[in-house]
Amino acid sequence: MSKILIAYTSWYKEYIDKMIEESSDILMKSNFSIHLTNAPGAIELAALAKNKILKDKYIGVLFLGIVIRGETSHYELVTNETFRSIGNLAMDFNEISFINNVICVENKVQLEERIEKNTQNNSKALVNLINEKSS
Repeated sequence: MSKILIAYTSWYKEYIDKMIEESSDILMKSNFSIHLTNAPGAIELAALAKNKILKDKYIGVLFLGIVIRGETSHYELVTNETFRSIGNLAMDFNEISFINNVICVENKVQLEERIEKNTQNNSKALVNLINEKSS
């Protein structure tokens, strides 16, 4: 069975737990084995995933995280660096499928409006990308 790594952040645990449950359900229904790894924050996601990729074989990686502007004074730095490092990782390991589901919002109301749909869509997008790369 092909393995997928879900790299997730420690912040906003109750929401992250929902994201993990939703994405794992979709990925397991597509016959993937799920492996979880927990980063302290969004900036650390790509480095942690790279460490895991170098130790084991994964067909895909799904990043789960939440960054809320109102609760950090360095929102732009965190979001820009997180997206840049995930993009660089995808270029360095182009045989692996990567999907970024780090949700960046202004407040918890926006998060609650987006979390379920984004997580479902991005989990399905990972399955589609894996299938496309293997065809």
